[in-house]
Amino acid sequence: MPAPKGHKPYVGSEKGGRPIKYTSAFIEAEADAFEAWMRREDSLWYKDFALERGYLSDQLSEWAKINEKFSRVYRKSQEWQQSKLVKGGLLNKFNAGFTKFVMGNTCGWSDKQQIAGDAVNPLAFLLQGIDGSSKDLIRDDK
Repeated sequence: MPAPKGHKPYVGSEKGGRPIKYTSAFIEAEADAFEAWMRREDSLWYKDFALERGYLSDQLSEWAKINEKFSRVYRKSQEWQQSKLVKGGLLNKFNAGFTKFVMGNTCGWSDKQQIAGDAVNPLAFLLQGIDGSSKDLIRDDK
């Protein structure tokens, strides 16, 4: 159903479409509030900011895509989160196993061993390093 004749468009939908729910000014005010929230002593998990403000944490990444100021604060919050977890883990304020779990799943950290070489013949790598060839060390004249 079209708008009545002479009806002015809603703010944020001057060019048509659905009105914008969050204005640029609102998002930038949220960016300021987010920075202030990170300075609080009781702040721990950056997604709690969204929950405390009454919206889903996915909204943070959506705002980061459309607003440069919020994008900067959002990236800063992720680095702040990593720093907070590392410091808490090092000072034994947080459970070490859970800290490792969170860092592995949110920051891309991993705790795995990577072994180079031949699993079937592990000495081949060392022997090749000695003279460039391991086949000469095996004699057929035994």
